[in-house]
Amino acid sequence: MALQLTKKDQAAAGARWVEFDKDTKVLLAGIDNAEYQVGLERMRRRIARNDARFEEGQVGVVAGELTEHQNHAMLLAHFIVKDWSGVLDAEGNPLKYGPSVAAELLENSLEFFLFVLRGGSSVATESAEELKDTVGKPLPDSSGKKSGRAARPRSGA
Repeated sequence: MALQLTKKDQAAAGARWVEFDKDTKVLLAGIDNAEYQVGLERMRRRIARNDARFEEGQVGVVAGELTEHQNHAMLLAHFIVKDWSGVLDAEGNPLKYGPSVAAELLENSLEFFLFVLRGGSSVATESAEELKDTVGKPLPDSSGKKSGRAARPRSGA
């Protein structure tokens, strides 16, 4: 049998389908996603660096600079929103998920933006609780008999 690359199961990776409304579901990763956190830190450093270009009381914009909301929408679209079903375009046609489309939707809909933040927070919290429950479960008692390597007699010592 040949080695085969399979698509990673999003649900197993901590992503969850969350209902936006009765017709729309969104697959969300937790906001504790490492790539999202790195991107968020990088965005904050870039904003601080751009702000440092101006003196106290000065107002200005660096050429090509995006708003914090635009940057955050892009981060959420790439790292938190993983897929969707039931999202429609302006004409009412089904809209296929893609990071650029998700970023546009997040940027233009404050309701969706807040839904993703809240949903991503819930996914992260639920995943942490599941991990805590799994790690906290005691192992079954043993009979006290040696097993495996410990049960084998030593030779030549």
